[in-house]
Amino acid sequence: MKAFFLPLLFVLVLTAPVVQAQGTAKEENQAANSLSGQFNNLKSKSNSYMEGNREYKVVNVGLLNSFWQSVQATIKETEQKQIKDLNATKQDLAEARATIGEQAKQLEALKQDNAKKDAAVQQSEDEVNNISVLGLGIHKQVYVIINTSIIALLLIVLGIIFTQYKSSKRVTDEKKKEFDAIDQEYNEYKKNARERELKIKRELQTEMNLVAELNEQVAALQKKAHV
Repeated sequence: MKAFFLPLLFVLVLTAPVVQAQGTAKEENQAANSLSGQFNNLKSKSNSYMEGNREYKVVNVGLLNSFWQSVQATIKETEQKQIKDLNATKQDLAEARATIGEQAKQLEALKQDNAKKDAAVQQSEDEVNNISVLGLGIHKQVYVIINTSIIALLLIVLGIIFTQYKSSKRVTDEKKKEFDAIDQEYNEYKKNARERELKIKRELQTEMNLVAELNEQVAALQKKAHV
């Protein structure tokens, strides 16, 4: 008798709330704004009965369908948000890569500029340490020895040699002053270039760390999206 009564009671309890739920579905949807609220509403609207010291719920089909639709909508909204965040992350990654490429170009240009400055300083040093006589480059010390020998052997041309020596010394002093100015300018430029290079390296390292973090986030989001 009990086995016959329980299925009959289940059918009566199940069909009765369906008719009532059709008229009040709109109000229940407005009241249940979250999955938790809809789940609690589903439990509260379900009839209970006891069997074998256990409580069973007779679920309203309309409320169950509404709850399932809300779950699907929430999942879809979450997936769309994750896709949107993934696209934004990819855009940030592309911008970071572009910034790294631009900074690498600036670093290469700075190295080339330093190489040109080094070549100019080397040329200035050669001009200071050497002197051109009849189109031939002669070291200043050799030049002084030759002049001294000529003065010792040819006293007659002492005035000419002395005049040439004074002229050479004036040129040497001017070259030395120019070299000192260029050397000071080069040291200042080298100091500024080193600071700029260190700054660019720090920015480059920061961008590389950002790219690594973005890659990890993209990988995590892609893995999560596949799951």
